Amino acid sequence: MPRATATPVPGSPVTADTAAISPEILASCRAEFASNPAHRLAMNACSQGNIEEIALNRRLLAGIDWQFSHEVTGGAITNQKRAGFCWMFASLNWLRIHVIDKLKVENFEFSQNYLVFWDRLEKANRFLTAIVALRDRPTDDREVDYLLREPSPDGGEWHMVASLIRKYGLAPKSAMADTFNLGDSAFLNKIMDYKLREAAAVVFELHRAGASIADIDRARRTALIDIYRILCILLGEPPERFDFTYRDKKKKFHAHRDLTPRDFYQQIVGIDVDEYVWVMSSPLESTPYHRTFCIEQFNNVVEGDPGIFLNVPMVALKDLAIRTLKDKQAILFGCDVTQMSSRKLGILDPGVLEYDLLFNSAFSMDRARRMQFLQARLTHNMVLLGVDLVEDRPTKWKIENSWGEDYGNKGYFMMTDAWFDEYVYAIVVHRRFLDADQAALLAQEPARLPPWHPLA
Repeated sequence: MPRATATPVPGSPVTADTAAISPEILASCRAEFASNPAHRLAMNACSQGNIEEIALNRRLLAGIDWQFSHEVTGGAITNQKRAGFCWMFASLNWLRIHVIDKLKVENFEFSQNYLVFWDRLEKANRFLTAIVALRDRPTDDREVDYLLREPSPDGGEWHMVASLIRKYGLAPKSAMADTFNLGDSAFLNKIMDYKLREAAAVVFELHRAGASIADIDRARRTALIDIYRILCILLGEPPERFDFTYRDKKKKFHAHRDLTPRDFYQQIVGIDVDEYVWVMSSPLESTPYHRTFCIEQFNNVVEGDPGIFLNVPMVALKDLAIRTLKDKQAILFGCDVTQMSSRKLGILDPGVLEYDLLFNSAFSMDRARRMQFLQARLTHNMVLLGVDLVEDRPTKWKIENSWGEDYGNKGYFMMTDAWFDEYVYAIVVHRRFLDADQAALLAQEPARLPPWHPLA
């Protein structure tokens, strides 16, 4: 059979033959690699060792210290283990600081397991509701395809936590303890995705067979009953009522009996989640500054918060963070922790890993280009506990992570201000820290971004 010479890119003059990696190109590659003995040294090291350790900038480490001019005390370090629930852990770690101070206790921890259960049930309903709405489209439609690729993801943001709290309240860890599947969500995701795709197939088949919307909605409800049972088996069934007892720092005993999770949230926690806003700094052309946005399909509770954020320049984002920490309030924030970070040492700095020296290649994309071309995105949520100000300018920031005490400085991370500039994307702050112009901007009707937008 003759070999095809099809054009690989529509409209391009390049053919499969001219685009192929030719012997001449391979010869050039080999010659360039052999031209510098350092390439062979790097190969010998990297093929046998941990790249993060090999590329670590030892000179940078010499100037690192862990003292901060403004600092908030958090709780004991938590550990999300092998699950993608950082947003849940970080949000609850942030909220518990208020509870620790209010109850005057040494430590306190919410039940992450409790909110994860309701999050996965609500995400299942969100998925099924969207599938019902899109039932007349082909399965390769971009929006349908987006939903089917990850029907019930681990990830989320603060507005999703707020929606769950409004609807289901909160529970202490004593009321619903950790389960295996909280710390390792792989099997949970596998089963949830299967059952939801199966339910989507039923919805599409019913629609094509001419079923009524009542019959289709009945299929949605049946699927939710199935999902609820599976979640109970994997995570345990959430309590409807529980007792909450504790001893304060003076060893005085306190007991609150027969609480519902909503009672617990209202009476014990007492934080109004509606008073906190999501502020972001995105330099993309599609997200101009001083505007509000929301991302379609980026929620969990169908009737809940759509996730509206205000986009501001980085200098304004940092100013909000500094004002909040000066007021001794911690901050929930989102970043891309996968970029230029030493997980082992807990150091986040653009120069902490010298990839340019190791690979003899510049890594030079700026913030906007990295975001636009999906090299960097919001991958992790943590809690800002402190900032070090020198002549009222930030130099570094203290972070509480949720990866256990084996990483960083016994679970705490340090972020330089230069890393903040490059890889921090969003913070959650109380409305009172916004200036008058920022507060007024929140009243805008948000522009809607597609679910595959770089900020999603």
